[in-house]
Amino acid sequence: MCDDVVQDLLAGCAILDGEGLTTAFGHLSARGPDDVALISGSAGPGLVQDASAFLTTDLDGNVLGGDPTQVPGEIAIHLRILAARRGVGSVCRFHGPACMAWSTLGRPLPATIGMGLFLGSEVPWFDTTTTVRTTEHGDLLAATLGDRNAVLLRGFGAVTVGATVAESVVRAWLLERAADAVVTASAIGLPLAFPAVAARALADPDGPAPAQLRRAWNYLRHRWAPTTTREAVRA
Repeated sequence: MCDDVVQDLLAGCAILDGEGLTTAFGHLSARGPDDVALISGSAGPGLVQDASAFLTTDLDGNVLGGDPTQVPGEIAIHLRILAARRGVGSVCRFHGPACMAWSTLGRPLPATIGMGLFLGSEVPWFDTTTTVRTTEHGDLLAATLGDRNAVLLRGFGAVTVGATVAESVVRAWLLERAADAVVTASAIGLPLAFPAVAARALADPDGPAPAQLRRAWNYLRHRWAPTTTREAVRA
């Protein structure tokens, strides 16, 4: 796994914890060469200090490196999405408070603010009564995600994906803000959802989205991971 990817994973874990998107629960992964996955352990992203905290597995879940006792219980989420979507280079599993609240309502999250438009006109909802711990359950979640970049899990938070670690982490940050806006506005009245055409331009990979995602990543990385270094990567 190249140092740049590991460094982004270290920064991503610091961002997720700093923004309150993960606690003892949640994990972040990246696709490596030859379809291996590098994933943070079950202790929580906030406790990741250096590269030794990551595990390397194949897409069948066989541990190739790292402490096998730290394999996340929901590793199937990462592996099945990576298997289903060749263009996905990173998967982020998190539990933002607003995403958790909206996920209990049983319906997709509409885009009602500009940040939400980067995720499409709505974020799909996956009905589950347990955490996702099996290949079959992971495949069902991946099917609900489809070609989108985010999905809410009933009572269990959310998942975002991206071509890079930066994209998956920034989309988690955007999704939490979009959910918070809808939850807050719903206490007053019915928020207005943007039409699908409004989201199409901002969600288009050939549009302004890549530059804006990089802008957000630069801000978040400098805020929460200013000391991420090559030494931490090699530790």
